[in-house]
Amino acid sequence: MNKSTFESLPNEILLIIFRYLSSFQLCQAFLHVKNSRIEHLLTSIRHSLDISSMHYDQLYQFLSNINNDTTKRFTTLIDTLVLRGASTACLMLLNYLEKSSNDNQLFITMILPSIKQLVIFNAENYSYLSIEPLLTPLAFHKNTLQRLHLVFDRPTSYFSILSWLISSRISIHTTILEVEKGIPGNIYQ
Repeated sequence: MNKSTFESLPNEILLIIFRYLSSFQLCQAFLHVKNSRIEHLLTSIRHSLDISSMHYDQLYQFLSNINNDTTKRFTTLIDTLVLRGASTACLMLLNYLEKSSNDNQLFITMILPSIKQLVIFNAENYSYLSIEPLLTPLAFHKNTLQRLHLVFDRPTSYFSILSWLISSRISIHTTILEVEKGIPGNIYQ
């Protein structure tokens, strides 16, 4: 009887296994493996980085090792960045960007060089001041950001963020500001 190894599995099975892992977990587990077939599979699928699914220590390690070759390879694979609510990791990333505001453009292009889409759920949890250090470099550097999707649970900060986008002249090919629960009561009475 032949022994089977992980690397001997067909591509279809590997892709099914990959679906059960986040992009961050996939790259942590497989990007350092010196196997051109697995690397090709990793680069053939779209990757999103959901910051809120990361633990604080994972994000800290990720940010600390940004010059590591494996980390650099991972960041070039990410095309979507997702922030959900006010998780500790999301707040840590935004605070980190705010503190490094003088090198922010360089940092964003290093950590997120190929971001095409930014999705922020529960956008009312963020003020425009907190997302500005992230959004402005993405919108103005190389124009890689093609889609901005802000999802508001309630329209509490919808208008202030919309006003800020207009006054900052941030124009992205597709911008979606979505309010899930609408405005309570009739505001026109």
